[in-house]
Amino acid sequence: SSYASSIEEFEGEGLCEVDDEECRFMHDQIQSAAFELISPEQRDSFRGRIGSILLQTLSPEELEASLFEVVGLLNCAATNITDEECDELAELNLKAGVKASENAAFDTAKVYF
Repeated sequence: SSYASSIEEFEGEGLCEVDDEECRFMHDQIQSAAFELISPEQRDSFRGRIGSILLQTLSPEELEASLFEVVGLLNCAATNITDEECDELAELNLKAGVKASENAAFDTAKVYF
């Protein structure tokens, strides 16, 4: 795919490091440029895949610390998920909304409720 070949090119230029399935960019602007290579129609799906990977790989403590980011990523792809995934996402949104409310971040909480 053009995305994979672009990542290989970035790695060859020293703009990112790739090991196993992980890619770390050397600068946020490089990451943003790489993201722009993904067609606009595929970006929400891509974000959802990132959220799914994080959900599967983070420890419960790490997930709690990154809850808003993970739920936000998963919400991007909410229109293309199974009923089971929808139930899990609803629970995560509730958890994020409660956490935001407990921190008096009511505008943020509304996003999850």
